Amino acid sequence: MKNIYLEPNEEIISVVDRLVQADDNEINLVVPTGAQIWQSSINLKLLKREANILNKAVTFIVTDDLSAEMAERTGFLVKKERELPVELIQQEEDIVFEDSPEEVRPQQRSDLETIPEETETETETEEEIEKPAQLSESRDNMIDLLVDELESEKKAKKPLAILSGWKKKEIFTQKRMADIVTPVEESKSKFFSQSNKLTVKKEPVKVESVIQPRIFSEVEKKTGSSWSKLMIIFIIVALIVAGFVSYLILPNAEINITLKTEALIFDLSVVGLESISQINESLNQIPLQEVEVTKTKDREFTATGERDIKEKASGRITVYNEYSSSPQVLVATTRFESSDGKIFRILESVTVPGAKIEEGKIIPSIFEIEIIADQAGEEYNIGPSDFVIPGFKGTAKYAGFYGRSSESMSGGYIGRANVVLAEDLEKAKETLIKELKDEVQKILEDQIPTNLKVLEGGLKEEITKISSSHNEGEQADKFTIEIKVIMKALLFKEDDLKSLVGLNSVSKISGDKVLIEGTQKISWQAPEIDWLKGEASFSLNVEEKVAQQIDIQSLKDDLVGQDEVEVRRYLASQPEIERAQVSFWPFWVNKIPTQEKKIKVNIEL
Repeated sequence: MKNIYLEPNEEIISVVDRLVQADDNEINLVVPTGAQIWQSSINLKLLKREANILNKAVTFIVTDDLSAEMAERTGFLVKKERELPVELIQQEEDIVFEDSPEEVRPQQRSDLETIPEETETETETEEEIEKPAQLSESRDNMIDLLVDELESEKKAKKPLAILSGWKKKEIFTQKRMADIVTPVEESKSKFFSQSNKLTVKKEPVKVESVIQPRIFSEVEKKTGSSWSKLMIIFIIVALIVAGFVSYLILPNAEINITLKTEALIFDLSVVGLESISQINESLNQIPLQEVEVTKTKDREFTATGERDIKEKASGRITVYNEYSSSPQVLVATTRFESSDGKIFRILESVTVPGAKIEEGKIIPSIFEIEIIADQAGEEYNIGPSDFVIPGFKGTAKYAGFYGRSSESMSGGYIGRANVVLAEDLEKAKETLIKELKDEVQKILEDQIPTNLKVLEGGLKEEITKISSSHNEGEQADKFTIEIKVIMKALLFKEDDLKSLVGLNSVSKISGDKVLIEGTQKISWQAPEIDWLKGEASFSLNVEEKVAQQIDIQSLKDDLVGQDEVEVRRYLASQPEIERAQVSFWPFWVNKIPTQEKKIKVNIEL
């Protein structure tokens, strides 16, 4: 069994803590009259509850009837003693002086404590202080008697000391707890003798601070306890109001629902026509538009071949017929001799028209032909000249048929020179075609409106012309390639196609299902295009996700006021829901709010 001695001002929290720390299950609680624990029955009830929880038997040891009655009414065992145990009587409160080189304790008498008083001289004097004590023999309320006695002392006593450099403070005599609760031997029926004289020894004391007597602080606490109770009540009411407002305003619930989905897959045949301007749902037709771009480009390239060559000069001359009105045939290799004696030949047979005779005069006919030097060499690169036909020499035709050139002959050469190779021609064509196609495609793309798209396989390129300034094997340092390209494109509105596919998708699902936006996938097969008619036929493979429709308003109506377990059970029972997540805010909320605007439902697909 353990004895616990309470101080008069010891708070209930400290008492409970000491009870918890006690090792024994049987406790004697020695409580003086006027202790703080007697101020409210709540303190006793709290202590009783904690004792029951700890399974400890607590016995109150008291000296007055009122304390005994309060403890018994709460359910404690009570042991009433005339005097408290000596251990409590010997406990004294020291008066602490801060920053003092020594501690000064009050002198003790059998019934009163005295404290030293600072004087101006070091001579010890004694003075008698009369202490009036008017105590009632009734013990119904020991605390009130204690307060009355302290108030009478406050009126009778004067301050014992005024500390130099400090604020004026009253210091009262302090009684020990044993003197209050236990009658002195001179009079058993009273707490104190009615007339006692005390001798106070005056001596200099060096102090800097004084601690007020414990009993006087108890009087002050009694006055402030009512304010503490009012403050506690105010805080409790404020918390209740704040909780009520939070319950109405703050609670929110968010439900994230993922619906079950299924795939819709089907094939669709579509026809595109330039002759229509809007989709035809019944025939699965969409309008087409054609764009065409044409461009010609030439570029000079370098010949990379090199070899020993013998080239003959060539050129063109005009042949005149002043001989007769009859046409004259000139066979291939017919010779023409220049004025400086150079021989050139024609490459193929030609017929020179007959001359005209007007008013007895012969008007010569003319005919232009190509000639080539009889021998290779640069010496045949002659300037403009007159030509005769050596084969007619000695006849009248020699003077009647002749030729004349207006330009120089060229190409005659003997030696090592650059020539155009087949690889040069092929590489030049490939390079120029690629450049031209890129340019044409860029022009075509710039002409396509933003709302149109090129049909899959609906792009056509056509090269209509390829020419070169020199043929393979010809002598040349440079040669020129010219190419012409035509590019066509069939265009359609992507929205038209999606709309047509969407109409077909809707027709293939039941009314309680909905297409999931953004899941449509279209695969194209190679189209058949008639460019002359402006038509295209193609097949599509369509894949799209669908989900069961859910009535959000009905869902909210069903979930209002349900707790988390009920909500999860309800959502799990819905066949169209794949999974769901429920979150509440603030953290203490565990039910769906009663206001629908506080419920947020998010549908995820």
